[in-house]
Amino acid sequence: MSLPLAEARAQITAMVRTINRKADLDVSLQEGDRPAVVANISLRKNKSTVVIPISDLEGAREDSIQRSNVRTAIKRAMDRAAFTVIPYASTKLTRGPVVDGGFFRSQQFGGYRGGRR
Repeated sequence: MSLPLAEARAQITAMVRTINRKADLDVSLQEGDRPAVVANISLRKNKSTVVIPISDLEGAREDSIQRSNVRTAIKRAMDRAAFTVIPYASTKLTRGPVVDGGFFRSQQFGGYRGGRR
């Protein structure tokens, strides 16, 4: 049984709206030995494409586990499109200014410690 484009569009739109209501969606059919639906999802400046087989969409109408799998595939595609690499902090050691006598020792000898104990 073949799923019409209007039903596939309505089903995928309902799933995308549960993930993000501001996402734009363009659905088209892909013909071949394994027919599928191609969903182009755009959210702000991010764009993603996900291909969902017709058999998965038909199973999603009747089975909640299959519906969850299709929704997860759509959400994964949206997350991949929105992913940006955050620059990491440098681990380079920064040193203080070099002064006479070293970095950490002061030039005062004795003072509060006294001599030998």
